[in-house]
Amino acid sequence: MGLVAGMVAGIDDDRLVDVQVVAAQLVGNAYRHAGAPRRLRVYRLPDGDLVRIEVGDGSPSLLPILGRLATPERGRGLLMVNRLSVNWGHRRDADRKAVWAEVRLT
Repeated sequence: MGLVAGMVAGIDDDRLVDVQVVAAQLVGNAYRHAGAPRRLRVYRLPDGDLVRIEVGDGSPSLLPILGRLATPERGRGLLMVNRLSVNWGHRRDADRKAVWAEVRLT
């Protein structure tokens, strides 16, 4: 996750881990459940206190579903995203979608 660290240089180590975990879960979901093309974007929002992690993919009809703790081997990725982010969701277009999450830096 060195790529993600480079995108948000200068943030606290604990917050960096949160950003990396959220990015890993969103990217992993895109590869497990959605089609190409896939694209990761990580950027600070204008107020400077939030980082947005956004993963686009080519499967607009496969929307994210919050998993359950009762399924130990799968389905916990979005639960982690939900816990580590202040807000998350998705945006759908005709031929693609993006799943995003915002992580507070302070």
